[in-house]
Amino acid sequence: MKEIDDRTRSSIEEVTSILERGNFQTVKNEFGEANLKKLLLKLHPKYTMEEIEEITGIPDSTLSRWFSKLGIDPQKRWHNILASKAGSRNSTKLKRSKGTISKVATVKITPELAYVIGFTLGDGAVQKYMVEVFNKNEGLRLPLYNYLKPYGTITEDRRDYGLWRLRLSSVKIANLIKTNKKPNRETIDYVLKKDKLARKFVAAFWDAEGSVRKEKQYTHVYLYNSDIYLLEKIGEYLNKKNIDYSTLFTFRPNREYYLKGRKIKAKKKIYRISIPKSSLKKWAKEIGIHMIHTKKKKVVEEILNYKMGDKI
Repeated sequence: MKEIDDRTRSSIEEVTSILERGNFQTVKNEFGEANLKKLLLKLHPKYTMEEIEEITGIPDSTLSRWFSKLGIDPQKRWHNILASKAGSRNSTKLKRSKGTISKVATVKITPELAYVIGFTLGDGAVQKYMVEVFNKNEGLRLPLYNYLKPYGTITEDRRDYGLWRLRLSSVKIANLIKTNKKPNRETIDYVLKKDKLARKFVAAFWDAEGSVRKEKQYTHVYLYNSDIYLLEKIGEYLNKKNIDYSTLFTFRPNREYYLKGRKIKAKKKIYRISIPKSSLKKWAKEIGIHMIHTKKKKVVEEILNYKMGDKI
């Protein structure tokens, strides 16, 4: 038997007692139509129809007729709206508002999930029911696959020019990363307040949208994105860790450039964070060490191993 409160248990016993000597009409007349509807709404969707049958002893088919006669459609009400929020443990709550059921899922944010969130916002795509991550670096594929695996079904495809793409089917994770096609700011704020998660999130963003490269005797560490909110939040975290940086706009909207022979007109401003030489080692210890991209990771190792007087 399911654990339910005494008041609900008493109402169920009253209904079943009336049903023993009558039918639906008898229950509606004696228990009250409004009270019966309220009782059923309290039980479902918290419990499935099969569970309500177990609790009440009333057959599933009878319950379905009752729902229909009372103007309740369990299928339309079940998980009608899903909202996700970041937290320290997994849980689910149901909220009712104006006849609509909302399922609010709290998702435990692990360092691995923080990495997925950062990478997706940097080099991924989010649809209502799906999260996509893609890249050409093979070293990123397996870790990301393993990070996504606990949250649902994953499909994969590859392009001739080396791009791989992983698709996770999960409304819950999609909603956690973006809401109304925009980054979920509550999720980002939660992640960046906790160092263990923030390092992974920022490292993933750098793996996706950053540049960590050697050019002659210099090392360039940049982070690019068109969403100034995201870069400002990352900038706040860098400030918190006493890592110096500078910012600039790399080009104006409508600038034309060529990609693989095809003319493209830029539609958004691109913002850039740049880490100066004086903060490279501190950045590498806090952020770079958590990166996975094989080429960028190699340069991070060089930064961490350099000695005074070396050129980086």
